[in-house]
Formats: sequence, structure tokens, C-alpha cells
Amino acid sequence: MKNAGKVYKAKLSGLVYVCAVLWCGLFLSIVPARADQWVMSLQKDNLAPFKHRNGYGPGGINVDIITAIAHEIGVDMVFKDYPIDVGREKFLTGELTVDCCLNEIWFPVRDQTVHIFSDPIYKLIEVFVFPKGKVFDVPNTTVLRDKRVGGIKGFTYPNQQDYGERIDANSPLEVLQLLNERKVDVAVLERHAASFNINQHKFKVQFGDPYYSVKVGVRLHKSQADKIDDVNKAIAKLKSSGVIEDIIQRNIR
Repeated sequence: MKNAGKVYKAKLSGLVYVCAVLWCGLFLSIVPARADQWVMSLQKDNLAPFKHRNGYGPGGINVDIITAIAHEIGVDMVFKDYPIDVGREKFLTGELTVDCCLNEIWFPVRDQTVHIFSDPIYKLIEVFVFPKGKVFDVPNTTVLRDKRVGGIKGFTYPNQQDYGERIDANSPLEVLQLLNERKVDVAVLERHAASFNINQHKFKVQFGDPYYSVKVGVRLHKSQADKIDDVNKAIAKLKSSGVIEDIIQRNIR
């Protein structure tokens, strides 16, 4: 009887093992393989209408665009919260692998060794913004040699060496607060970001001359360079179908 019991237990154990193997095989066959993953910094500071968090999660023009592109090519998006300068360092090390929507001119030479850019997605216009009633002409940046110029921390601006003093803040909202409090003489901001925050907070400021315009695209870490063709195809599809323009208009209303 004892031997029979041992044989029975052995058979039962074997049966359990076989069933477990079959179940695992079935489970693995119906669970899709894990998709590729991109990691992007959302930034701790509110960069509305481009990047922000709200009650529904990450959002904004750039977040919605990169999410649409990732969906087109089958990549999962993960968003992390870092200040701009910290995010720049983490992109250098490859901890962050994608960003949107940017232009290479905003990056120092050191940063340009680790990235590749997609085709353009849309155009940004950077403008000069002044305290209300304090507008002056800026035909070129040499007129800023005795001025305090507000900008976004971590960004490089054309001919910024001409600024008398550069005073940085972490977000368009903070730059406008500096301007509203007369702590800077003029600020450099993207027009959509400036308009959005001026309307939201009723700042007593006004627009001056355009500074420069740039076309912006997806910034991929060099470790993701093999995906650049797929990214460009996705951009072309989303632009031709009107999705990109819909995203922009939805976020600046």
C-alpha cells in the first residue's frame, strides 16, 4: 500500500507539472509580447499648453503628439517628472529616450552628440514680450545689451550673448510673472505658450516683434535611431489626416 501511495503521488505530481507547463504555454501564447517603450520627461513645471499634468493625466500639444506617434508605431509611452535641466542630463545618459517637440538649435554642442531629429511636425514662433506700455523695437539683439531678458531655464536662444543679463525661470508662467513684476525688461516666449498663460492669468503685458521661428520635431536618443523612419512615416500620416492640427487647436483654446 505504501508503494502504491508513492506511485500515486508521483503520478499526481507529474500530472500537476504537465498541466502547469501546458497552462503556462497557453497563457504565454495569449499574452502579447511587451511593446517597445519610450521614456519622456513631462517636466515638474507646468509648460502648458505643450506639457502638463491635469486630473486626467499627462497632456498638452507635445504630449498628445508624441503619444499619437508612439501609438502609430507600436511603442508604449512612459512619462517622468523632472525639471528641464535634470531632464537634459537624463537624456544624455539614455534614461530618457524621446522628447517632443523641439529643434536642435536649442541644444549646446555637447547634447547634439546623443540625439537624432525627425522630420518637422509644426512651426513655433518665439516672440518678445514686454510689460504693458514698455514696448521697444528689437530690430536685432544688439539693442538688448543693457536689458534684463527673461527666458526658460535650459534653453539656448539665437545671439543670446548680446543680452545684458539673462534671467531664467522654469516655465512660461514664471517668466511672465517676472515680466509682470518688472523684474525683467523683456522676455522671450513661444507665442502659444505666452497667449495661453496671459489669458489664464490676466497679466499686464504685451507682445512685441517676433524673435525667430523654428520647425520642431521628435528628438530621439541615438539608442532609438533605428525607429526614425517609422517616426517620420507616422508624422506624415498624422499631418495629412489632420490629427496634428486638431491636437494643436484643441490645446490652445
